[in-house]
Amino acid sequence: MGEPGLAAPASILDLLNYQLHLLLSFSTAEVTRLCEREHGITRHEWGYIGLLAAFGPLAPSELALRSGMDRSRTSKALMPLLAKGLVSRQSKVGDRRYATVALSAAGKRLYAQMFPQVLAIHQALLQPLTAEEVQVLGRALAKLRPQAVALSTTCPRPRGSDPRDSQETV
Repeated sequence: MGEPGLAAPASILDLLNYQLHLLLSFSTAEVTRLCEREHGITRHEWGYIGLLAAFGPLAPSELALRSGMDRSRTSKALMPLLAKGLVSRQSKVGDRRYATVALSAAGKRLYAQMFPQVLAIHQALLQPLTAEEVQVLGRALAKLRPQAVALSTTCPRPRGSDPRDSQETV
């Protein structure tokens, strides 16, 4: 495969989403192996651990929004992390439906152990790019994220599929 024709797509091979899908599929394989074989967690669990490390305690609905996942998938993904003792849950006094989740001490240790390994994979992926190309890519992604969010809000969703439609359950 050569350079995709993003400006004038002639087939699925030229679509940005397809190109990003391929990049994600191949580049996350090593992270998945690292998570599952060495640390006993899934790649998605690693993502939630990383987000909680970056943002601190969050309501599950906020974690869902920041991860780009729906509320129910986030809630299901948090259950094993709670069971493994990597995440703790704190309910709001007087309203058990509202809670925040945070990394436990074990979760913080796991993050500290894993992040350098994931960073090495990140650096290996970016290795073919010059420093300037990495900066351009970062700027392009920063411009595309809000556009993707805006597009996602214009598409009608089935009732109940929006993470903001439901109460806190985790």
